[in-house]
Amino acid sequence: MTNNPVLHVMQNEWRKTSKTKSQLLLLILTPLVTILFISWGLDYVLSQTSTYKAVVYFQNEEQMHSAEKVLASYPMISGTMTGDPVKDVQEGEVDCAILVQDDQLLLYYDSALLSSSQCMKDAADCADALAFAFEGDEIYEAMLDFLPEREMVDLSTKEDVLDSFLDKMTGLIGMLIFLTMASNALSLSASSVTGEKERHTFDTLVLCPASLRKVLLGKTLVLMTEIFMSGLVGILTAILAMRIWNPEQFRTIRELNQGNCFWVVLLLLLLLSATLVTAAVFTTIASAFSQTKKASLFSSAGMIVISISSMVPTFTKNETVKYFPVANWSLAIKSICKGSHDLSAVGTGFLISVLIFALGIIISSALWERTNE
Repeated sequence: MTNNPVLHVMQNEWRKTSKTKSQLLLLILTPLVTILFISWGLDYVLSQTSTYKAVVYFQNEEQMHSAEKVLASYPMISGTMTGDPVKDVQEGEVDCAILVQDDQLLLYYDSALLSSSQCMKDAADCADALAFAFEGDEIYEAMLDFLPEREMVDLSTKEDVLDSFLDKMTGLIGMLIFLTMASNALSLSASSVTGEKERHTFDTLVLCPASLRKVLLGKTLVLMTEIFMSGLVGILTAILAMRIWNPEQFRTIRELNQGNCFWVVLLLLLLLSATLVTAAVFTTIASAFSQTKKASLFSSAGMIVISISSMVPTFTKNETVKYFPVANWSLAIKSICKGSHDLSAVGTGFLISVLIFALGIIISSALWERTNE
């Protein structure tokens, strides 16, 4: 038996909140499956904006033969002599259909279903080229000789592509991670802190030789352990998801951070900062109520605020954001991924989170003292 009252409370609290194997498995699987699924969904949506399927519907083999050179210039547009273009578009089989008739070319598309901005531009260009091709090889060749040669040059670097990718992903993934952390904090704080009052066991805590503040600190440290572990699972899952769905960006990050493992320290500091803030918020809310139902209601609002805080850099360009815990998530992750290890910003955010945690314990213990009175 330890003589330290805080450790003693932690041991008792850990025994009371110990989970079964199935609960531990669920604790790990929930953020893992959620983040993997969401990251896959985001990757799929992003890929749909640049890829599409378009089909040219010909009436006979002669038309199809005349269009071979044109279709060779458009790898995402294929040709066929079967099928119903209107039905295929309406059912989502193709993004755009070009129907070749004797005297006109019809372009069918559904603006409600069309996801690629490039699709209609390429389809229109292809239709113009087909109109010349059907007049004969000579006219088509003459058109190609007349028009200047077109070549596409992508000026973006790998770092530019990574930066664009991080802009789209970090805020949302961070929100999911913090949502998982906050949801675990909600259930545990309501049961551990508010539950003492609801179960009428608070009086026994008052009789303990340790002060209420030390008792509350012990409970909060146990709460922090679970919050930290759920966040760690979320971060590792996000890294795994990038390795699976976005291997090119993953390789770029490895190249930019080659030989430097300091990013691990920064990542853990970010997670610990978020854990301190989350624990402070939910412990304070739980200490203010004597019924778990009311505590859970206000904790739900806290969960939403914490989870969307990582999206703050999306709405403001103010540089001071990078010093605030949770809100600095997106900016810090972007700098880490690009090999810029800014300890000053992350370290300042960590110190602020420590102050918030200390303030939360002081306020929470005062609320407990008020209950005692």
